[in-house]
Amino acid sequence: MKVFIVFVFLIVIISRSVLGIPLATKFQTPGNFKQYNISINDEGLWALGFECQLESGEEEFHLINPGDESIIEVHVEDNDVTSVPCLFYWSKKDRNVHVFDQNLKKHCGDDLVNTCKWKISSDAFYIYDVSQDPPDFVKIYDW
Repeated sequence: MKVFIVFVFLIVIISRSVLGIPLATKFQTPGNFKQYNISINDEGLWALGFECQLESGEEEFHLINPGDESIIEVHVEDNDVTSVPCLFYWSKKDRNVHVFDQNLKKHCGDDLVNTCKWKISSDAFYIYDVSQDPPDFVKIYDW
């Protein structure tokens, strides 16, 4: 069995050199990507619905109840202008809200993985602002 594995290994090495494929391939990423987890929390609303337009062009639909959380994940480069618009609807109200964009990014952190934590209540949309000292929720949009 060992002879067979060595034989296959040699065939791969010879094939790569004949075809001009380098043995050591360096993987490069086009930029410095960061992950943002957009956390939507229902603060006392029954049947809070929302649909978000993702960077891939897909739409995500969510329906959550009090105490529930829904998470949307996006990956962006440092200078990326990715925006995540969502249409929220509850009772007889509806509101278009950007839950992530270049301006909101500062509220979420600046690590490789960050959380943009939203709480939606009957009066407004709040985001947890990690740039404040101490961090706290700040009102961003009214219903």
